Amino acid sequence: MARLVEIGGLIKKGLGHGVTERFSKDKDVISVGYANGRASDIFDEQQFGSASEAEILTLIVKDNKSNVIFNELYKHLKLDKEKNGYIFKHESISKSSK
Repeated sequence: MARLVEIGGLIKKGLGHGVTERFSKDKDVISVGYANGRASDIFDEQQFGSASEAEILTLIVKDNKSNVIFNELYKHLKLDKEKNGYIFKHESISKSSK
């Protein structure tokens, strides 16, 4: 049984493609994807009055590499320098197979 972790986030529109390109090649990333959405009060510019276009990010990663991948994602999105959204990491989840 493999232990997995979900890393998620709400990021600025247009960044999801680069995340999938970068992290889909990592053998410790089981799944990576994003969907369109809207967010308020987290980006520099508001395109729709009080909201901006955003992307909802989800990565499923191996538990033992989750901290490393989380830190790589943080750097990739330049979250220390730009208001490109936020990311979070859930507790470990279990996966079973036959």
